[in-house]
Amino acid sequence: MGRLGLLLWPLLLLVQICIPASWGLRCMRCERTGYCLQEECAPGLELCRTTVLRVWEGEDKLEVVERGCAHPEKTNRTMSYRTGMQIITLSETVCVSDLCNQPHLGRAPTFPRSRYLECASCASSDMSCERGRDQTLQCRNPGEQCLEVVTHRSLEGSLADEQHSRGCGYLPGCPGPTGFHNNQTFHFLRCCNTTKCNAGTVLELQHLPLNDVQCYSCEGNSTHGCSLEETSLITCQGPMNQCLEATGSAGLGTPGYIVRGCATPSWCQGLHVAEAFSLTHVNVTCCTGNGCNHPVNDVQPRMGGAPRAAPAHLSIAFTLLIMVRLWGDTLL
Repeated sequence: MGRLGLLLWPLLLLVQICIPASWGLRCMRCERTGYCLQEECAPGLELCRTTVLRVWEGEDKLEVVERGCAHPEKTNRTMSYRTGMQIITLSETVCVSDLCNQPHLGRAPTFPRSRYLECASCASSDMSCERGRDQTLQCRNPGEQCLEVVTHRSLEGSLADEQHSRGCGYLPGCPGPTGFHNNQTFHFLRCCNTTKCNAGTVLELQHLPLNDVQCYSCEGNSTHGCSLEETSLITCQGPMNQCLEATGSAGLGTPGYIVRGCATPSWCQGLHVAEAFSLTHVNVTCCTGNGCNHPVNDVQPRMGGAPRAAPAHLSIAFTLLIMVRLWGDTLL
């Protein structure tokens, strides 16, 4: 080794010790209080996101913004709907470069005045969906469709859940229908693009016809929630005629998460499972034979089985609606 090499060797060693082999994506993390800082995204989180909720009542506006890291299946999406005298708008945008989601100072947004498709709108928060009291909502962005979203975290339901919502927007899975159900959860998205095509009686799982396909159902890990004893065979309903098995991570240091149930073919992509259950490193497989998503070939779990409460994995819409509720009953 020459004299130059002897001089550079300690410096190179110091660089190897102090600088990691690879840098993760850096995003801005901002809580709804407005406090922001930079963070390096954990492995598996490959996008920066900006999530915005706005509540409009006349010319008055409440805005809640969160920023942070997101899993690679995330995509841009929007949704707007009416509840009472208010219009709720939800939006999420993602980007791929360091700090690309940092706040930009500028003029406060105003409610867009351009009008496009006209849709029926309601929400469970004021029981307008359940009571059949649709209002009219004019979509404000080109390309938005009429939406109907059903999100049951458990089939028993809860008044705290926004189980039904209708309005305008663009969500992954459009055009639909896109859906999944098992003994614990029912997710369904329907999109259409003609005037008030999303009107009518709200969609309930128990009203969908059986389709003669049987799949195994569970949510959890192999020891709690998706053990052999807790896995049951169910009959699929409506357009959900494929058996799904998905695995993923619900967070660092947590056991692998498993989801089994009935799904539409469009749900057999990692995007929908990742969104609905807040999972990363998702692996999804679907099959078409009865019971083809069984956990073990030579073990037959019991039929039926009581539903278990679903874990608190929240989609963007449900997360933001909970955030709105934190502001008090004056909003919703």
